[in-house]
Amino acid sequence: MYHLHAALTDLAISDPDDAVSTLPRLPVLERLLAGADRAAAPLDWRRWALSVAGLSVPPGDLPIAHTLAAAAGIALQADVTWFVATPVRLVAGMSRVHFDGQGPLVLDGAARAALAERFARDFADGTLLLVDAGGQLLLRIAAALEVATQDPATLTGRSLGDGAPRGADAGRLQRLSTELQMWLHAQPVTAVDGRGANGLWLWGAGHAPLAGAARWPVLACDDAFLGAAAAGADTAPGRVLDTWVVADLVRAGDTVADADRRWFEPLAARLRDGELAGAELHCAGRVYRLRRGQRWRVWRRVRPWWESFA
Repeated sequence: MYHLHAALTDLAISDPDDAVSTLPRLPVLERLLAGADRAAAPLDWRRWALSVAGLSVPPGDLPIAHTLAAAAGIALQADVTWFVATPVRLVAGMSRVHFDGQGPLVLDGAARAALAERFARDFADGTLLLVDAGGQLLLRIAAALEVATQDPATLTGRSLGDGAPRGADAGRLQRLSTELQMWLHAQPVTAVDGRGANGLWLWGAGHAPLAGAARWPVLACDDAFLGAAAAGADTAPGRVLDTWVVADLVRAGDTVADADRRWFEPLAARLRDGELAGAELHCAGRVYRLRRGQRWRVWRRVRPWWESFA
């Protein structure tokens, strides 16, 4: 038996009233949630994953780009800020600009290398650098910026303004982001799924080190930051950390309605059959703790899943 820690990274909504008419019910998930024990957790699923591994960081952005740059062997300097530069597709609607509903884009190695080379040619002022570090594009700014950002995966389908940076240097970052949109609009880059990227979303600019004695679960997800943070650390036997991403379902030709079949039916079966000692589901700042015997809590009211996650 093993214990599963799973983050539902983008199965969250902002308007329960709108959800009634736009989202499918997920009966298996809803029954699991009805019987679960609930607890507050960090809103950021990566921060929660770090806590599962026994690590913590001060408030503010996680040091995602900083960690990825170090893992790629890049020499880190003082008074420099590193950002993850995620390719996104922005769509202009009737009244707003919003993020594409299929989530952030993935570029192949040739496209990343060509984009970094083009950036070096077009932004040759020495203060900015775009590099391909282990499959992720990272942007270096030669200044220590104070800014809070958001992972673009949490902004899928939402308004561009919902992800606006905050902090003393937010204006500078927004101006740069707008300049990058104009730069890519003139010559979009094509992702592996054929979509065109017309923006680079800058995020993950924290500097604070990870603190604590790490004891990582086995990573079943391919998150580059967690992989870099866990490299060389002790692994806790019998625990697995995974991520379940709606955008991945969409890219595979499925929909939100397929989440029960892909994720929650197998989870319920593993709990019922005793394959799992227990499970934790993280979503939108809450953890739902699941055990085998909870399926007998039939007196608990089953509610639409979005009412739990809103």
